[in-house]
Amino acid sequence: MLAKDVNNTVRGNPKESLSVIVKAMQMKSNFLSSLEINSTEDAKKLFDVIFYAKKHYSEVMSNNGLDKVKLAFQSLKNSNLSYNDRVKMFSSLKVSEPEDIEDMAKEIIHFLEPEKYPLWTRWIWNPVKNTGSITYILKDNTSLKSENEFFEAVSELKNVLSIFGLDSPTYYYTSIFLVYSYVRYVDYATLLAVDRKGGGLYPSHLSTTAMVLGLKPFLKVIQLANS
Repeated sequence: MLAKDVNNTVRGNPKESLSVIVKAMQMKSNFLSSLEINSTEDAKKLFDVIFYAKKHYSEVMSNNGLDKVKLAFQSLKNSNLSYNDRVKMFSSLKVSEPEDIEDMAKEIIHFLEPEKYPLWTRWIWNPVKNTGSITYILKDNTSLKSENEFFEAVSELKNVLSIFGLDSPTYYYTSIFLVYSYVRYVDYATLLAVDRKGGGLYPSHLSTTAMVLGLKPFLKVIQLANS
């Protein structure tokens, strides 16, 4: 999984690709921390940086209105509330796919407080089905049975990554690792189902990882700054 993939890197340099992704994650954290929702344009900015939630913007605004969205976002930024209370309050927004809104809440909390909370979405760990990329790295016959066990597993992964030089006070590297693992798995499963000659048509794994992490707007800023 950690072998160099020449199709996934910035000018063939995986370390540079990783550093750019981390920089974009820091920019996303800064953006979300400073964002205040006072208009529909502000709300759209929020949904635009959550990859899977963009499609729900119009429905959420139509079903809930600006004031409810504003209050829901403020609850996510309120660190005096518990993690679960923050998620619950944001997830109260009415939408046809509530699972995406719950994932959105957890992703936002991760980026607001990356030193404290890891990224947790259904493709990282789905407690109902006990599936997700975190399960790929667990010891044989080991399964997660609670929220606390999930957080403990990600914390252990963070420590392991630090041994290999990916040391950070934040959970950015664990987010990248777990999303990258998911992307690699989906790509592998897809290639098993189609002609492998079409493999070159798929985006690179690191590019897809950045896309799933909602980093495209920030990567564009970095690209423009370096052009």
